[in-house]
Amino acid sequence: VAVDDPENILGYVEGFIRPAGQILHADKMEIFKAALNTARTSGGSFSGGGTFLGPGLLVAYVCLLHGRECGCGKIEFLAIDDAEFQHKRLVRYYRTAGFKEVRYVGEELKDIGDRLVWGGCGTLMTEDVDKVLRKWTRIIRAGAKRVAESERTD
Repeated sequence: VAVDDPENILGYVEGFIRPAGQILHADKMEIFKAALNTARTSGGSFSGGGTFLGPGLLVAYVCLLHGRECGCGKIEFLAIDDAEFQHKRLVRYYRTAGFKEVRYVGEELKDIGDRLVWGGCGTLMTEDVDKVLRKWTRIIRAGAKRVAESERTD
């Protein structure tokens, strides 16, 4: 949320905790470009997006912390395949973020169950919540260190 405009939301994650299996089921993450641009130009210490994975990492990090506090050991999501270019981009982004590809959910008969759960075609991705949090914590701390060092030299 923008400091000067609490209605200006940077982004959100939709999902739920599966009743069985303690799995965090992440359906959607959206970062609003207008809010991001406002944050970047507001004159504060926000620059870039926080990390090479951008503000999406920060929004998803909070989501993972919530899942962990609720007993989730695993996160799953579908890198949706609405358009080939975007699908490849999503898979590459989440692979870089530390997730593993499980399988492609397509339009075949064997995929009906997954299609009902996820609502579309795409690459099912997963990882251990604690493993992702450890990786992202290192990334966030390194970014915070760079910001602190650059502020000392200014």
